[in-house]
Amino acid sequence: MKTIQPFLLTLLLFMCAAPHLSAQLTEGKPRFGLKFGVSGSSLYDDANADDKKSRIGITGGGFVKIPVGKHLALRPELLFTTKGAEFDFIGGNTSDLKLSYLEIPLSLEFNIAIINIHAGVHAGLLATAEGTFKDSQGNAITTDFGKEDLESFDYGWHVGGGIDLGNIGIHLRVSRGLQDISKDDSVADVFGSLKNASWSLTAAYGF
Repeated sequence: MKTIQPFLLTLLLFMCAAPHLSAQLTEGKPRFGLKFGVSGSSLYDDANADDKKSRIGITGGGFVKIPVGKHLALRPELLFTTKGAEFDFIGGNTSDLKLSYLEIPLSLEFNIAIINIHAGVHAGLLATAEGTFKDSQGNAITTDFGKEDLESFDYGWHVGGGIDLGNIGIHLRVSRGLQDISKDDSVADVFGSLKNASWSLTAAYGF
C-alpha cells in the first residue's frame, strides 16, 4: 500500500494541474519554439537487399504553433534531420547510406488537456549524401556516390503524438517518404526503389 500512495498523490496533482496546462496551450496566440531529439531511419522498397539496419541520428530545428480553434493548431516546422540505412546483400556485400535533409513539416495538431496528437505532410531538400558499397572483406567494389546520384527533393506524410506540459513537449513521430530517391541508374540497379522511413523522439520548448 505504501508504494501505491506516492503514485496516487502524483496522479492527483497531475489531474489538478491539467486544466491550467491546457489553458496555456490554447491561449489563442502563435507560439514559437525549438525542438531537438534522436531519430531512427531506414529505407523501404529496397527489393534487392537481403537485410537492412536502421541508422540512429539526430533531428532538430524550430517551429511555430498557430491556434485555429479551441483544441486545434497548425504547426509548421523547419528541421535538420539525418536519415539513411545500412544494407546487407546476398554474398556478403554491404552498403552504408548516410543522408541528411532540411525538412519543412506541416502538421495539424489536436490538443486536449496535456495530450497532443498530430498528423501532416512534409517536404525535404537533400543536404548531404554519402554512400559506399563494399565486399565481405570491407573492400570498395564500386565507386562511392553522393548528392548528384540521388533525388534532391523528398516528400511524404507523418503522424505522431505526445504530451505538452506548459512550455515543454515530448513527442514521438513516425514519417514515410513517397519519393523514390534513387535517381541514378547505378544506385537503382544495386538497391531497387528507395524511399525514406523514419521515427523521431523529440523534446520541444515553446516561448
